[in-house]
Amino acid sequence: MTSSEETKVIDLSRIVAGREALRILPAALARRLGVLPIMIANEKLYVVMEDDEDYLILSQLENIVGLPVIAFRAKESGSVSEFIRKYYPEQVSELDGTPLGLLEEIVFRAMLSRSSDIHFDSERDNGYVRLRIDGMMHIDQKLPLANMRELVSAVKVASGLNIAERRVPQDGQLTLWIGGNEVSLRIATVPTLYGEKMTLRILTTERTLAELAELDMLGMNEQHLQMFLDTLESAHGVLLLSGPTGSGKTTTLYAALRHLKKSGTLHILTIEDPVEIPLDGINQIRIDSERVDFNRALRSTLRHDPDVIMIGEIRDAETADIAIKSSLTGHLVLSTLHANDSVGVIARLLNLGVATELVNSALRLVIAQRLVRSPCPHCVQMENPSTIDCEFFGWNNEETLVPKAVGCPLCNQTGYVGRIGLYEMVPIDRTVREMIRNKESEDALSYYLFHDQNLLTLKADGDEKIRKGLTTPEEVRRVVYLSER
Repeated sequence: MTSSEETKVIDLSRIVAGREALRILPAALARRLGVLPIMIANEKLYVVMEDDEDYLILSQLENIVGLPVIAFRAKESGSVSEFIRKYYPEQVSELDGTPLGLLEEIVFRAMLSRSSDIHFDSERDNGYVRLRIDGMMHIDQKLPLANMRELVSAVKVASGLNIAERRVPQDGQLTLWIGGNEVSLRIATVPTLYGEKMTLRILTTERTLAELAELDMLGMNEQHLQMFLDTLESAHGVLLLSGPTGSGKTTTLYAALRHLKKSGTLHILTIEDPVEIPLDGINQIRIDSERVDFNRALRSTLRHDPDVIMIGEIRDAETADIAIKSSLTGHLVLSTLHANDSVGVIARLLNLGVATELVNSALRLVIAQRLVRSPCPHCVQMENPSTIDCEFFGWNNEETLVPKAVGCPLCNQTGYVGRIGLYEMVPIDRTVREMIRNKESEDALSYYLFHDQNLLTLKADGDEKIRKGLTTPEEVRRVVYLSER
């Protein structure tokens, strides 16, 4: 807390208020006093106010809660009342006290903490609710097994799953209204030793991803952003993204779609499984494996005169072939393909059986991306890198200072809040096409791109972001494989 107590300024968009702190101060009182409780630590209540030196309010608070109160000022003027409305929604759910009421509470807290997934896990003696926050799993709460089973059963009923079937995996979808917002959840169950495990993926809405609506908010540097924009302005061709699950590919694709639809002159179609974010002005097709698969949907879209086609994922040779050929008939095609790095995408396409001539004619830009966590602004410290970091990045220990994730109550002792993208982009120029035609190795392609052309690798982009204080060496080493240069 040293850094926070010195600055007395809190960025409310970068923290999550603690459940115990919110419960100690009633909603009506928080609204009337204009105070947001954020945590209880060291037997003190920490709050955020517009005026952190309003001693009359501070005195009232101490008398009400029976604890010493430490006040901070919000970084953005007027944001305290906005966040009070978020944490204390005026609409009271009629489901309070029921399993679905508990679900609403859990989902609401997950959304506030920027969680992507909620896990209901049954173990020998208890059930656990775990949240994946910034890519990492955290225990949210422990429940008696009976309560966990009631919760799982209630979600199955609400999402149309077979409540009597507990021995086979099931999938479904559920929509809730929480705090005045519509929240869609993708539900998956699987039998385990001590009961059903249920995972809820929060299918992020356009409203909740407003901060990532623009391409320049994703963390691309100027060179990468210009490469991306140049490709999006192409009349035809294929743009492919690669990266492991949870690396932000869908977010990048949706930001690209938002950019493309701005002109209002393009007919844009998407083929997705599932549709994660409804976008006005774009025709989105949801895949139903029993009736409409990717290939059938893709063939059908070509009869509807699209300018841009977004395919959620290229999964097989047929989809790859149709996507490539679609770009050659005057369409801009955006999609994802699983590969370890950008150069590996080219090899993957060829391994799927796409003809070399088609790859050379259609491919415009290949992107590999990862997500790294950003250090908490309230406790980050600058220090010399470790010997391991210096060897990995080629730094001089005495001349380099890098961010160190420390941990404080405001970031739940993790040292991190939020994530940013690392990017590796390969434009397909004449030399690359010639090397593909000659079936040169991935190593030869990599040497030309990242040595001769001096393009940034994932590691080099991470190096840049570390020096700017946007992430830490540990995070870059965590997500960049040794083989990725």
